[in-house]
Amino acid sequence: MGKVLTAMRVFPEEGQDLNVLIENLKKLKGFNTAKIEDYVFGAKIVKASFVCEDGDNMDFEQMVKDTPGVSELNVDEVGLI
Repeated sequence: MGKVLTAMRVFPEEGQDLNVLIENLKKLKGFNTAKIEDYVFGAKIVKASFVCEDGDNMDFEQMVKDTPGVSELNVDEVGLI
């Protein structure tokens, strides 16, 4: 078995400090990377990735949705690494 990478775009709640949001994401099991990126019309988002063992059935999407400061998210990619 291999490892599974889940990459997503995390949209913050209005007025949310993105550095605080990243710190909240770092507390989640399986956290891999996060960085702030420009989005549209001057808005910024967090691109984050999470890794788990294949077969662990980690629901990163729900974990991130339940994180304080998250408005919504889009999963960009899920695949074996």
